[in-house]
This record gives sequence, C-alpha cells and structure tokens, in this order.
Amino acid sequence: MRLLDTLRQNQSLSEQDIHTFVQTLLSEDVLLHDKVTLLKAYTKKGETADELYHLTAKLIQTTYHPQPEYSGSMCVCGTGGDGSNSFNISTTVSFIVAAAGVSVVKHGNKSVTSQSGSVDVLQALGISTTSVNNVPKQLTETNLAFVSAITAYPIMKQLQPVRKSIQHPTIFNIVGPMINPFKLDYQVMGIYDPHRIAITAETLLRLGRKKAIVIHGAGGMDEATLSGDNLIYEVNEGQVTSYTLNATELGLRSADNSELRGGTPEENKALMLSILKGANTSVCRDVVILNAAIALYVAEKAINFQDGVIQAAQLIQSGQAYRQYLKMVKESEHESVG
Repeated sequence: MRLLDTLRQNQSLSEQDIHTFVQTLLSEDVLLHDKVTLLKAYTKKGETADELYHLTAKLIQTTYHPQPEYSGSMCVCGTGGDGSNSFNISTTVSFIVAAAGVSVVKHGNKSVTSQSGSVDVLQALGISTTSVNNVPKQLTETNLAFVSAITAYPIMKQLQPVRKSIQHPTIFNIVGPMINPFKLDYQVMGIYDPHRIAITAETLLRLGRKKAIVIHGAGGMDEATLSGDNLIYEVNEGQVTSYTLNATELGLRSADNSELRGGTPEENKALMLSILKGANTSVCRDVVILNAAIALYVAEKAINFQDGVIQAAQLIQSGQAYRQYLKMVKESEHESVG
C-alpha cells in the first residue's frame, strides 16, 4: 500500500492522499487489520496543519455538501482521550449556555476512552439526541440540540471497530468535535494534546468559525480546569492569539483534577443535576462555571471571562439552567409519544 509507505517514511500527505486515507478507512472491502495498521502509522507520523484541515473537510463532505447552517450556532465539546475520567463537564455547560439564549448544537458520541460519553449520560438524563434534519426546529424551540456523531455521520460506524482496536487516542479524537454537521459560528473545543492546539485553532479558522477557543486544560485535560494555567488559543476576527487563563484570576477556587472525576452515566447524572439545581457548591460547580464563562464569551454573550462567570453563576442560581434541562426532558418525552 503506497499510502502506508508514505506514512512510514514520515512524509506529508497531499489532499489526494488524505482522500485515499479516508476512503480506505471507510471501505467495507479493506480488512480491519489493514485499517488499524494504517491508522496507527498515521498516528505515529502526526498530522500537519494542512492535513488536519483537509481530513476534517473531507470527512464533512462525505455526508454534508454543503453543510447546513443555523445563525449563531455553537458547539462546546472536548476531544476526550485525556484519561482523566472527569464527569461530563461540557454537556453540563451546554444547558447553561443554552439557557443564556445561545443556539447550541452539541455534537457527541458514546464513550470511546472514558466511562461516560455525552450520549451515554444523555440516555441517563432521559434526553434524546436530535436528527440533523430536526436540529433547526429543536433550536428554535429550546436553543439546544444534542446530535449523535454516529447518527450525523452513519459512515463513521465503520470507524468504531478501528478506533476501539487502538488503545490510545488517534487523529479522530481531534477531528471529532470539528466535524459538527452544522457550519458553526462559534466553538469551544477542549484538546488533550498541547502539541496539536495551534493547528487545531488554525483548522477552526479555515473552517470559517467567527469566534472560537481551543483549550488545553491545566494538568492535561480537554476542558479548562482549576488546577493551574489553562492554555488557550483564540480565533477571533480572522486571527489566532494565545494566552493562559487561571481560574483563580476569575475568583474561582483552585483544585486538583482528581476532584473532577466522574463515574457511571447514572453517577454523572446525579452530579450534573445537583450543579444545575444550584445545590452543589463543590469545585465541580466551579469548573462548570469556568467553562460556561468561556463559552458565553465566545458566543458574544459576555464581554469577557469575568462577565461570563457572573452570568453563568446567575443562570444556575436563578433556576434557568435547571429549567433548560427540564425543557429538554419534556421535549424528548413529547417526541417519544409523538
């Protein structure tokens, strides 16, 4: 296989090579062993900025050409793969941000590298995922739609056995949050690998994001954390800038990442609801407020991170965040009856 030789020689892939790479991994005629060998070789080589953009664009085009659009839409999502087994922080954040009037299209999956992926915890919460065709209606009614990656990209089912055969994160952890079926205006993306943060931000810029933030959390998490300086790359007005953000600068507590661990989908559900209800005052609440503040800033609802912290806390305290959750449950019940 010429492509495999190219990868093993650490040569960059052309746009046509990326097309061949995608087609090979998705082909039903190629053996699983050969797909795993190819993906391992690519993971070992590492991707260039051009490769990451072309791979992301090619995967989107396999299903959406052109992509649907919804004005002001946003996704808050991490790559996974950080090994932290944290609770579902970005899913919790989605309820708060939607309660602020942001149109959130949360693109997620069942767990590949943790106990509880976003789709797993949604099932525990009694919330259905939304088909891509129904997203605009759902956003109009509730400001929030959860979209299953496998439903959005049926072809990606063919990648699941390949990914599960490799015990460590691959390029698809990085690509997953960027192939939201909707052409987003705003995005907050957590990333486990600091070496990929710059090319990920560049890819989001090339994908047309109006404003976006890519975060490598202190302590190696794919969310902003409370344990130190979070590395941030911000896409804004066609430029990429980088800086660090410490939760203590915003009046939030410092805490070790181990204090953010989750468990089963049912355990995570209980923790998430206690935060949304305003009953939980632990550092888990602080990390949710921190990430919600970043999302509110990116969505142009907050003028800065400090303003975002104040708004996020008010959305919880006023009951709006929890009412957003109840609205989603009611919508899911209505759909199942209908």
